[in-house]
Amino acid sequence: MRKATNIIDKPRIEGGRDLLGTDKYLEALNRFILSANMPTTIAIQGEWGSGKTSMMNQIKFNLCESIEKPGADFYAVWVNTWQYSLMKTGDETLVAIIHGLTKHVLNIIQDKHQNKADQLTRKLTSALQVIAKAAAKTAISTTGLDGKSVVDALTNDVNQDRTILELRNALSDAVAECIRLDESLGKPKKGFLFFIDDLDRIDPPIAVEILELIKNIFEVDNCIFLLAIDYDVVVKGLEPKFGKLTDKNEREFRSFFDKIIQLPFSMPLGSYSVDEFLIESLVEVNYLDESLRKDSEYKETITAMALASVGTNPRSIKRLINTISLIQIINEIEEGDFGESKHEKLINFGLVCLQIAYPLIYELVVEEPNFIEWNESLAQRLRLAEISDHDKKVLESSPEFDEEWEQVVFRISASDPYLVSKVFNVSRLLNLVRMAVPKNEDFNQILENALTLSKVTSISIDNTKPKKSTGIKDRSKLKFNGQDLPKGRFVLEVIRQYVKDNPQANESELEEVFPLTLQGRLGTFCELSEAIQIVEKTGYKRHFIKDNEVIELHNIQLAVCSQWGSDNIINFINAAKKAGYFIK
Repeated sequence: MRKATNIIDKPRIEGGRDLLGTDKYLEALNRFILSANMPTTIAIQGEWGSGKTSMMNQIKFNLCESIEKPGADFYAVWVNTWQYSLMKTGDETLVAIIHGLTKHVLNIIQDKHQNKADQLTRKLTSALQVIAKAAAKTAISTTGLDGKSVVDALTNDVNQDRTILELRNALSDAVAECIRLDESLGKPKKGFLFFIDDLDRIDPPIAVEILELIKNIFEVDNCIFLLAIDYDVVVKGLEPKFGKLTDKNEREFRSFFDKIIQLPFSMPLGSYSVDEFLIESLVEVNYLDESLRKDSEYKETITAMALASVGTNPRSIKRLINTISLIQIINEIEEGDFGESKHEKLINFGLVCLQIAYPLIYELVVEEPNFIEWNESLAQRLRLAEISDHDKKVLESSPEFDEEWEQVVFRISASDPYLVSKVFNVSRLLNLVRMAVPKNEDFNQILENALTLSKVTSISIDNTKPKKSTGIKDRSKLKFNGQDLPKGRFVLEVIRQYVKDNPQANESELEEVFPLTLQGRLGTFCELSEAIQIVEKTGYKRHFIKDNEVIELHNIQLAVCSQWGSDNIINFINAAKKAGYFIK
């Protein structure tokens, strides 16, 4: 039976296994909440997909009453703000959330103290009528007949007999009486935990108004609020009030946040132990087998690739895993001959990492797979800005940019606001892919095979804009002597034909017809011994060196360079035509 094909993008289940190393932070929050003075508000901060909901799930499981834990310390009230906002205006969303929170409290009291909850029910029902009147005000304001929002409606008298104070007092009395009744029955509770989720998925100004209403209405004794929100959302939500964030007004933004939040907790993305989560997920979708699970070096490389691309965000890692799984299934259906071996899986994984995190670089690799041969000629075709001699020396002192192709990557990244901040990671990722290619293997061919797999899941950076031309031609094959040949093999066959047609030609004549500069720094051809030395020194085969590939020329054995791309093949084609050969 086949294993699962994907990793579901859902929060960690209550009591689920910790694969990211967050349990120590969870335990600290549990202890803090158990001993906290109330009321208090805690912000669980983090970017989208960082695990905020998972953290709150675990706190709820550990501290709140459930079927499994009837004697827990807190009652749980969970509100998903995004669900409340669907198909509603901003003001309607606010009313719905306040109504939902209050109704949740009422339901808990009625469930636990049904025989003694009449008075509490009347109080909260009266409070809900206040909300209903606020909703009516909202309906009027949407027509432009009344300029008041929900906040206005709830923070001002409604016919002088229902105010926000009465609403808060009703809620406070109900919560306090519920706790008293629990104690009288010998089942004491500390209070209510309110979990407010997905605030970062709704319109930021509405999220800010929710924070204000929670402060004004629900800040009562025996209550702790946990809010899943990011500070950046608060900043965006306050821009209508304070303007764009600057050094001069930053204090105003911070003061608002501090007024609402008593404890900010940021999800420790940088401390996540993603290796176990990553490897377990890859095994789960059947991309890695049990033997590779035990290969520490292999696991380290995969983890390094992920960290250099999608980082530690759990949602981004899940997307990566699912992409990898789909590619593998397609390869199985097509019965492809690439992607089965240990190193092929590693190369494919690295390229998918590149595709997801740095699509601009990935698209260029698709056009020109042999990225370790990217050079000044390519840079000129891409019209990249030149770098000064001083900057070049600085780059060469860094292991990430000491080679020519790495400096081209730097120049490409310098033109993109996102890539410029990630350029070191881009270089590390490409180098990890490079090192995954076995020694004595044709680098260009290996990459082309791998790209055939990964291209199916590629998307452009912005599908609404015309695709920018890279200035690089496609990788279509060249026809010579009735054969469709890839670029490197084409060069070999043309030179082989020339030697056959000109048996008296020596090395100098051959170089005159096909100058070494046609290829670039590696040369069009070189002596076989030199080509072998390159392999021994770098671990990469850059020439045709098999017995049936070597050019025999007057007791000299020549090896033709195999590293040809669209930036230099045109030079060779022109030389071949000049020598009298028909090229299609």
